[in-house]
Order: sequence, then C-alpha cells, then structure tokens
Amino acid sequence: MLNYTALLIPVFLLMVALEWGLSIKRKDHRYQTGNIVINMAIGAFDQFGSLFYFGALYGCLQFSYNHFRIFSLPNNGMQWVYAFFAIDFLSYWYHRFSHRINILWAGHITHHSSELFNFSNGFRTSLFQGINRIAFWMLLPVFGFDPLLLLISLKVSGLWDFLVHTTYVPKLGWLEKILVTPSHHRVHHGKNDLYIDKNYGSILIIWDKIFGTFQEETESVEYGVKANYTDNNPVNAITYHYHYLWNGIKKTNGIINKIKLLIMPPEWKPQQQDDFSPGVIWPANASHTYQRIYAAWQLLCCVPGFVAILFYKDVLSSAALLYCMLLCITSITQTALIFKDNTYRYFDGLETIRLLFLLAFLPWMDMGEMSIIYLLILYFGLSLSYQLLIENTLDKYLIKKIIHHEKT
Repeated sequence: MLNYTALLIPVFLLMVALEWGLSIKRKDHRYQTGNIVINMAIGAFDQFGSLFYFGALYGCLQFSYNHFRIFSLPNNGMQWVYAFFAIDFLSYWYHRFSHRINILWAGHITHHSSELFNFSNGFRTSLFQGINRIAFWMLLPVFGFDPLLLLISLKVSGLWDFLVHTTYVPKLGWLEKILVTPSHHRVHHGKNDLYIDKNYGSILIIWDKIFGTFQEETESVEYGVKANYTDNNPVNAITYHYHYLWNGIKKTNGIINKIKLLIMPPEWKPQQQDDFSPGVIWPANASHTYQRIYAAWQLLCCVPGFVAILFYKDVLSSAALLYCMLLCITSITQTALIFKDNTYRYFDGLETIRLLFLLAFLPWMDMGEMSIIYLLILYFGLSLSYQLLIENTLDKYLIKKIIHHEKT
C-alpha cells in the first residue's frame, strides 16, 4: 500500500520555498539556509521514528480500547466530532505538561530551540515527542473512541500545527477568539517573559482562555529558549535537554532531588547556582565553498529520495527501508553541519568513509526495482567522485585565488 500522506511533504516544502522567497524579497532575514536544513534534518529523524511509534501508538490505543474501555461510542459522524474536541482538549494538556515537566520538556524543547520562526519550524519536532504522547493518547480509547479514527484525526490535526508557524500572517479578526492563529502561536514560541508558557492550544484557543494560559501578541516576539543553547547541530537539538538532565542527575545529591529534577519544571534546580548545561559537542569550524556545493548536491538527491522512501515504505523490505532511511538522514544531517558552519575535525575524510560504508552494504539490499539500484550507484559514484577528486581540485584553486588576492 502506497503512503499518500508522504506527498504532503513536497507541498510543505513548496510553502517553505515561497515564504523564503518572500523573506529574501523583503530582506527581513526571517530565513537562514542552515536553520532550514537543521529543521529538515530534525524532521527526517522524526519521520524515521514515526515508522515505529505510529505502529506502537496504534497498538497501545487498541490495547486500551480492548481492555479498559468504559463504554462504546456509536460508529457514525458524531464520533468524529467528539474525537475532534477530545483530541484538542487532551493536546492542550499534553502540551502544557510538556512545558512544565522536565522529562517531557526534554522531548519538546527541540521544537522551541530555533531563534527563527517560519514554516520550516513545522518540520522541527523531536522523535521523542511522538513517543511521549503515547501514554496520553491511551486515555481516549477508554471513553470509546475507535483507535483507527483517533490515528487519522491526530494526523489531520497535525496539518494545522504546520500552518501556524509563520510571521507573515497578521491577526485574523474574530477567528482569534476561536482558533489558534499564527499570532497566538508566535506568542507560544516567544521567550519574552510575558510570553513564557502561554497559548498551549493546538487548534482551538478556548482551552487557554478557560484555563488561564492565554496571552495576546502585544509586543515583538523574541524566539528561542532561555537555556544556554546554540542551534548548530540537529543531533544536539534533539538530545540537548536529555544531556542537561543527565548532567543534573550526576551532579545532584540525594535520590529525592534526582527524581524531582525529572518531574519538576525546567527552571527548577536543587540549588540556584547549579548549571547543568552541556558543553559544545565539538568546536565550530567554518565550512568551505566546495563543501557547500557538495551539501547542495546531497540535498538535491536526498530530500526527494526521502519523500520517495516514505511514499513506497510498504513496498520496500524492512532492511531496504532502514538502509535508505539511514542514507538520507545521515546525508541531510551532514549538510546541516556544513550550512551551519559546524563541521567537525576530519569531516571530509569521515564523509568519504560514510559513503563507502553505505555503498558496501548496497549489494545486500533487496530494493525490488533495479532502477533504484542504478540511481543509488549513480548517487554514490558522483558523491565519491566529488569527495575524492573535484573537492581537492577546488580547494587548491580557492587557496590560489586567496593568495593572489592578498598579494594584489
């Protein structure tokens, strides 16, 4: 069975491209290439995780429905209406807990850690956030909601979440009283003191108004998080707060304080002067022009490839699916490091080893179609040729140009 929901990704990418083009035209610097690619890499990790946790979610929903259901709901259109309100209500509370409980914040902080706010933020969701949601959604089948209906409804509600990540849509008049609008969600992403922990709603803003967490957009929004965090690495973006908690557990005395660190709000510390912030993974290293050309090539190949993998995921064998996912995710992650000027020592050499390692496993993969094998061979051939031959030539050429420029 083909996965047609994967075709939404090109639509979202087109929306990102159009908004990015508007930003360039207006020269307002609301987009940066490195930030976009980091968001895409984080989204790739999340989509990879979703191959597993959506199956786990459905299994858990079915288990809850079969063993803990209090009553059954009629299988008609009204159940969809009830499910909409129930999911939105539960989403509010899950979202609120994710900001106020440290171990849940570790999975959610990824979405907030960008200092830019645009459509590409819709991709920026940690795969751990999907895992954390499972226990919350298991409450819904207890009240008679069909698991499959819930799974479909959850995916549909995620579309609105993407659309509210923009700074170009102004306040929307009377809709501001009912729906979570881009203005409301801009507030939610703000780290201004006025905006912290406000506007948790997913589609309806009424829950925030009922439970006292609503805040209108009244001042310019400063995006990001208050933590000592630098947004230069997709892996760091996903694991940052887990490192923070691990450092805290190691440094904190007493089992009670260790447990409290996990379940208290993010600002809580055993002692006010404690600093559990992780250090940088490696020193920042400026990327070269030839590396950026290579990164653009990787994106050109791997982003469409990733969409194709998601579209044909039920056709590919498990080994082939895992292989293709690993290839695309590592490639997009590497390009994120290049565009963020955060390459590590021996980056080019290790990139060549990555390509050779993946190429070595290609003959063992059952791709189903020989055309896929030919495309992958072409990809590896061109990528390795660039790494081993063209890159060195460009590097020497650029060095000569710099020396000539300094002399003149």
